[in-house]
Amino acid sequence: MESKPSNILEEVGSHSTPGKEVKKAIGRRIAQVRKKRNQSVEKVAKKFGMSRVGLTHIENGDANVNAVQIWKLACILGCEPADFFPPVPKGFTITGKDYEKIVKEDEEAESWAKSLFGNDMNL
Repeated sequence: MESKPSNILEEVGSHSTPGKEVKKAIGRRIAQVRKKRNQSVEKVAKKFGMSRVGLTHIENGDANVNAVQIWKLACILGCEPADFFPPVPKGFTITGKDYEKIVKEDEEAESWAKSLFGNDMNL
């Protein structure tokens, strides 16, 4: 049985930038779901409204994919959008500076940050 990486850093390696790591991890998971459902890149790309090359770029982590595109791919592949996301590494937290920015932006976001990070915030 294949062992699953426990977090994104294990999944794509710690040598690349966080944004690139996330794109690669999401792309890899999109490809895994597609293959598990025996769907070709060509078939999914056609339903998705993009070229085979474009979808390959997403699956390789070489192209950005937005929330609407993730939702659409999940609908096409018959899965949940969350299936494309890797677990967040342990130790990730929010800093005081980040918290201040959140508070300035939106009071609802402040309560969200508190509920999400709780005592793990480095304030």
